[in-house]
Amino acid sequence: MRSQTVRSSRPLLDGAPSVHHIEIDEPLDWLKQGVATFAQAPGHSLLYGTLFALACWGSIGLTWSMPWFALAFLTGLMLLGPFLAAGLYVAARQQESGQSVSIRDSLNLLWLRRTNLSLFVLFLGLITAAWIRLSALLFAIQFDALSPSIDSYLGMFSGHFDPLIAGFFLGIGLLLAITVFATSALAIPMILDRDVDPITAINTSLRAFAINWPGMLVWAASIVTLSGTGILTGFIGMVALFPLLGYATWHSYRRMVA
Repeated sequence: MRSQTVRSSRPLLDGAPSVHHIEIDEPLDWLKQGVATFAQAPGHSLLYGTLFALACWGSIGLTWSMPWFALAFLTGLMLLGPFLAAGLYVAARQQESGQSVSIRDSLNLLWLRRTNLSLFVLFLGLITAAWIRLSALLFAIQFDALSPSIDSYLGMFSGHFDPLIAGFFLGIGLLLAITVFATSALAIPMILDRDVDPITAINTSLRAFAINWPGMLVWAASIVTLSGTGILTGFIGMVALFPLLGYATWHSYRRMVA
């Protein structure tokens, strides 16, 4: 495991921070560090994992009840994850500084950072809104209806979907996923740690992705693989995997941002 220096958490005064280069295999180190951080606060970690699992079950239940809002529910869940993980970032930050992990202190710090966090939420919300509107248009073209049924969604996985529309749908979804990952991979940890504005946080995250894209793609694949494992267990696995990924994300921020 590579060594790590704890850096100042004060707001930046001299412009955007520098970004460190990483090796392609370093995401494995972040996961190992995440396990160690988890072990130091298991109760706190499992609480956040349980909350995320409950959010997953709730989203699935709403999707079956109101399938025409499926994309909105599932996209909202993907956006909720990073913000639930914010408490995990604060817990890792507290451990680094030798403090005891405290939910109350976590909430206090989130409140202090509320302005920049809210602006970043707005940024992701605009991307989400554009995706929901575009996907609704694609579904309307395919099914000649503004409110597809659950059978229509399941038809996507059984081959009853126009290949051209499916290609647009998957291509745009992939582009959206890459955009969200590249802009937010380090943004929320950085806002929490240094109280920088969203533009600085997004710019730093983009530069980290551009400089370290091989390692960042490995990191993205690791997130997808572990998240997929959690989904296959009926989201029960997310109780442990969600905090693990949250802590590993914090360590990735600490490793790349000077």
